[in-house]
Amino acid sequence: MAVLGRIIKVNNEHINLRSGDVVGDVTIEGDYLQLRTYAMGDLERERGSKQNIQFTKEKAREFRDLLNKFLNE
Repeated sequence: MAVLGRIIKVNNEHINLRSGDVVGDVTIEGDYLQLRTYAMGDLERERGSKQNIQFTKEKAREFRDLLNKFLNE
């Protein structure tokens, strides 16, 4: 397991958006939250995870604060 160690907010990079459906799943177990994403079009999650990240509760709170700023809440 690779637990997220640091979040760096970058303001000067462009997001390269791609159209299509990407499936993600979230697992919450004890003190960790895991987010996995799969290849575009792998709606049944059969081809394995493309990316996965694990959050401690501390990093989840930090990420929540960034999401709240994004959502203007």
